[in-house]
Amino acid sequence: GVRGEYITILHISGTIQADSIASAEYSQSWTLEQIDNAIEDDNNQGLILFINTPGGAVYETDEVYMKLLEYKETGKPYYVAMGSQATSGGYYMAAPADKIYANRNCWTGSIGVIISYTNMKGLYDKLGLEEIIIATGDNKGMGSAAGSLTDEQKAIYQSLVDESYDVFVDIVAKGRNMDIETVKQLADGRVYSAQQAFENGLVDKVEGWEEALALMEEKTGVEGYKKQFASTATLFDHLLYGV
Repeated sequence: GVRGEYITILHISGTIQADSIASAEYSQSWTLEQIDNAIEDDNNQGLILFINTPGGAVYETDEVYMKLLEYKETGKPYYVAMGSQATSGGYYMAAPADKIYANRNCWTGSIGVIISYTNMKGLYDKLGLEEIIIATGDNKGMGSAAGSLTDEQKAIYQSLVDESYDVFVDIVAKGRNMDIETVKQLADGRVYSAQQAFENGLVDKVEGWEEALALMEEKTGVEGYKKQFASTATLFDHLLYGV
């Protein structure tokens, strides 16, 4: 390839979430910035996401997904190499990739959306505690740790996750060129092994990230690549990999 051209490899690891002190392993702003850099830099010839995450927040996951669609509009190839785990939001990010490779020990899938909360009313009763809620409307305080959900409130929450689920299913259908009903049969929240995912059309090949890199080098004609770490990369990482 031409001197200066490169392939970018980004690591998506840890829980996908908004930036905070607690999210030291994953940085949303850094991830978006690196994809933007790859979009804008003419020397960038391809993007590989090395995904090793259980998923995370819907908003942040979708934000990265939309940024990946922007990258694809450049016409440059986008590949995914899955590590030990690429579930839920991890698969959401992978779905639009031109090629998805999964390590043979990878667990992936878990296509679905979940809301959970802990009902602590029994514990409150034992401790003699009572939560008093003063609110407008019957549903303003729903999800309180000291109360159970009414049927109406369960239906409200279910409508929210159903809407996000429909978006997720549509993303998989478009990314993997499948019909909606086929995806829904696969998208019951279960986790798939790499081989199972391959047999169901969710990944293209059971291979490691080295194979993904080699194939992108072949496609782009670029042998060099730039490995990007999370913003929390240690000095040792920079010395070892020359980043």
